[in-house]
Amino acid sequence: MKKRYPDCIRADGLCGVCSLANYGMNCHNKLIGVMLRLRSVAGISQQKLAEKSGVGIRQIQKYESGEYNTKNMTLGNAIAISDALDCSARELVDRDKE
Repeated sequence: MKKRYPDCIRADGLCGVCSLANYGMNCHNKLIGVMLRLRSVAGISQQKLAEKSGVGIRQIQKYESGEYNTKNMTLGNAIAISDALDCSARELVDRDKE
C-alpha cells in the first residue's frame, strides 16, 4: 500500500488507524474523511472496497480525498459502501463524524 507521507511509521500507510493520529485527524493534523477512517479500521484496500461494494475505485478515491462529499453520494452507493464496510449508511455520510 502506498504511504501518504514519507515519514509514515506504518508499513501499510493507513493514516486512519495510526497510533499517532487523533480522531478524525492524521499525524500531520490534516482531516481524515469518514470513508478513509472506516476503511482503515476495516483493514481493506480501496480496490477491495470497490470490489465488495461495486462502486468504482476512482469514485472511492474521490470520496476519500474530499474531492466528492460523502454527504452527497447516491443512496445506492451509500448502502453498497456501508454494507462493504459493515457500518450504517448514516455513519458514512454524517458530517458530524468528520
